Amino acid sequence: MITPSIKTLSTLTAGDADKARELKRILTMKRSELEALPAGAARVRECYHAPSTSDLRLTCLDAALGSYGVESFQTRDGAYVDYLNAGDTYAPTIVRFRGNYRVTDWGSIAERHA
Repeated sequence: MITPSIKTLSTLTAGDADKARELKRILTMKRSELEALPAGAARVRECYHAPSTSDLRLTCLDAALGSYGVESFQTRDGAYVDYLNAGDTYAPTIVRFRGNYRVTDWGSIAERHA
């Protein structure tokens, strides 16, 4: 799994290096560590079936970043794009696409692949 660097993540946190390090830490956590975070524990409690690890990770990232929830869409070839809603289609955010996490806007991916 590829994840963005702390420097790249700091573009989402207005240069706050501590918050960027926290985001990177969440991106590299094991499932048990994600479940121990308050947002992860709440997500597990609210689901009838256990959520996927990527769902837990994005939920914890959403809570840490303060975005507007986790959203998803499917591309023409059937791949799912999961992203943190930043409030604007072309605002940079954390996106999970084809198993990798990156900082980009989800609108560009939708234009190319949906």
